[in-house]
Amino acid sequence: MNILIKNGRLVSADTIDNKEILITDEKIKAVKDSFSAADLPSDLKVIDAGGKYVMPGLIDAHTHYNLVSRGTVTADKFYEGSVLAAYGGVTTVIDFADHLPSKELAAGTLQRNSEATGEMAIDWAQHQVIIRVDGDVYKELEDLKELGVTAVKIFTTYKSAGYFIEKEPVKKIFEACKKLGMMVTIHAEDDDIIEENSKKVEESPYPPELIPVIRNSEAEYKAVKDYGKIAGSLDMPIYIVHLSSSRGLDAVKELKSEGVDVVVETTPHYLTITNDLLKKEGAQKYLMTPPLREASDNEALWGGVVSGDISIIATDHCTFTLEQKFQSNDCRTIFPGVPGTEEMLQIVYTDGVEKGLFNITKLVSLLSSEPAKAFGLYPEKGSLDPGTDADILIFNPDSETILRNDNIHSAAGYTAYDGMQVKGKAETVILRGDIILEGGEFLGKRGAGKFLKAGLPGACKMQ
Repeated sequence: MNILIKNGRLVSADTIDNKEILITDEKIKAVKDSFSAADLPSDLKVIDAGGKYVMPGLIDAHTHYNLVSRGTVTADKFYEGSVLAAYGGVTTVIDFADHLPSKELAAGTLQRNSEATGEMAIDWAQHQVIIRVDGDVYKELEDLKELGVTAVKIFTTYKSAGYFIEKEPVKKIFEACKKLGMMVTIHAEDDDIIEENSKKVEESPYPPELIPVIRNSEAEYKAVKDYGKIAGSLDMPIYIVHLSSSRGLDAVKELKSEGVDVVVETTPHYLTITNDLLKKEGAQKYLMTPPLREASDNEALWGGVVSGDISIIATDHCTFTLEQKFQSNDCRTIFPGVPGTEEMLQIVYTDGVEKGLFNITKLVSLLSSEPAKAFGLYPEKGSLDPGTDADILIFNPDSETILRNDNIHSAAGYTAYDGMQVKGKAETVILRGDIILEGGEFLGKRGAGKFLKAGLPGACKMQ
């Protein structure tokens, strides 16, 4: 399809311009002040974006679609996740592959992509989880990189569930990733602190309001510092997923002052809602790990976004139905996670741009260009450069909505932001030249998404 977008305000991570975009086939053909008739093909769809922002399609760098956990599977499978993402202006997600039992790392990525292919309606890249080192980790990571996966994830907690890796094997992972130019991402909560806190409370049946006590912000602080120091000793970057607390941010700042390259992600829920919700009826809906914190943590994290200490906002979208969530009232066994991909844009625009913390270019940086750069997808994704994929979001800043359980598209059937008034809306979404959302209607196709082979992560250097 050939598309001309005119009269909009084009927004990149650096600039706002009154220009037109011409799309032919899957690519951005050209960006000009205006096109003459001679420049344009005859079979052309014209989109008038007057009064609206035109920006690169968003990237949610942290999702868990179709996640199998404890004998069940998340509510949003690959296709459902794709659809709700499009409603939020997201054209690319980065999901996670499990480390399969008795298999090398690449097997997890191959299985995950096989499951997603034919289902995903938007594009996706992959992170690979590592929960053990029982072979030639360098060779396994090298094979993974050949598949186009250049980021791995390790856990500093969940020892009893088998996710935790001891420090010596972690160092082997770090050393191999440094040589290969791969990014290590960290779920940062210190397992020893969590276990000690669990012993102290001993309040059966561990109601939801106890999770911030057990998984406290000091656990996040210590894990960020400990693993950041390992990275620093090897002169390599580290990526912290879903930073949740002011203490975690303290650790980031301390590491940066010591010269460690720390790339940090936070989420809309850690920026806007608090652990008061864990004391109310239906608290299970708001349980995730790390847990919700205090209003002062919200404020500190926004400060980190403004200062640049936090450079990416993603969602950790991981959804379970209310039936799944309410199977337990024990904070140790409630299925963790909340919806987020669809709500991300509106929340960040409302609480970030509308409240004057930063401008619309910063929003594009946080939600599109920086995630693309961090994980080796830029400029094909996250930019409006001629010759790159025509992933484009037309955003209406004047729309006003109240987020409700019944007006979002997650199969979970609820939003953690129920009742929140937001501004702005993804009005038209284009994936590689095809309109997948227009006028509130999803027009995309199951299976139209493609797997993206990631290049060198932005902070990494080949040795």
